[in-house]
Amino acid sequence: MSAARAGRVAIVLVLASLPSRLRGQEVELFPEVTVQMMAARYVPSEDAFVWDGWIGAGAGLLRVGRATAYFTADVETIIGREKRTFDANQASYHLEAGARIRVGRHLVDPFFHHVSRHLVDRPKIDAVDWNIVGLRVAGPLPGDTGRYAASIGHTIQWSKVSYHWEMTGLVEADVVRGAWGAAYVLAGARAVSVKDPPVLARGNFLDFTGEGGVRFPRGGGNLALFVAYERRNDVYLEAPGLRKRVLFGLRIGMAAGGSAGPNLPTSWPGSPR
Repeated sequence: MSAARAGRVAIVLVLASLPSRLRGQEVELFPEVTVQMMAARYVPSEDAFVWDGWIGAGAGLLRVGRATAYFTADVETIIGREKRTFDANQASYHLEAGARIRVGRHLVDPFFHHVSRHLVDRPKIDAVDWNIVGLRVAGPLPGDTGRYAASIGHTIQWSKVSYHWEMTGLVEADVVRGAWGAAYVLAGARAVSVKDPPVLARGNFLDFTGEGGVRFPRGGGNLALFVAYERRNDVYLEAPGLRKRVLFGLRIGMAAGGSAGPNLPTSWPGSPR
């Protein structure tokens, strides 16, 4: 049996195994795919922090009625100039699985999120990672002028970071709309509680992002140019660190068939939106 025929047989068997009450609903395998990237320059820059880059992709795995199971994978890379002109020194891997459930015009999204942080071309002594189980809600603002998103999550496993609870919130609004696209403003925050006593010498903290930019949608793609200010904790892997800085950057996103994830940041802060 060929691989293509085996795949078709597997799909038929999966659909046939669904309960009869589910088969009566709309069922679709792999309904959505997304690809996204971001590149931004830090101002002021430091030898360890010059550029911030994100690249990732996601897929809707199975849609049954109003619910879509999805998976996303993203990597953030911090680029400095310590050893060479473009010197990647940190990489953070974000993996998320969840179920996006539509309730009216809003989304409810139970999720599992894993983050693993690594040094690049440098010795790393301790593991730095954590797993969060949480719930998101997201939807449009009144009058379709923008959107909101909020989440709460509990850390079920961690190494080094001592994270306990995490809450995030985001509001984005279009201030000017035209045939060309839109100008927008965005504000987001991330509050993290830390288990006592923490491994690192810092307690609970708050991250904040304020952003303005222009967005140019084209078919299933989207290009955004932005200026942002961020207050971000834990910028280092193995020591406490807080930075307040401006970012100038761009985002590019492609969504074939829709949005594979929950249509809000898959990781925080700084990820493509």
